[in-house]
Amino acid sequence: MEKLIILYSQKGCPYCIELKESLNKENINYVVRDIDKYRLEWDKVVKITENEYVPVALVLDVPNKKRKFLAPDRDWDEINECVSKIKTLIK
Repeated sequence: MEKLIILYSQKGCPYCIELKESLNKENINYVVRDIDKYRLEWDKVVKITENEYVPVALVLDVPNKKRKFLAPDRDWDEINECVSKIKTLIK
């Protein structure tokens, strides 16, 4: 696996559900990190992105040791915009 997508999500979040459904429709694989279960990891994401809103997508380019966070209101406004950016990053 060259690129890994981690989706920081919260139970009951309608935007998180919508993003997951959109990624599923595009056949884009991802790993979910519930921010309530991975609190320490989420705290680091909040510090890096300066954003406390979910969903946040992290695209890891494993071979090149690069990462790109996609945070709402910072990197995208609509779910389809986030999906489009993810698709570009995983090419």
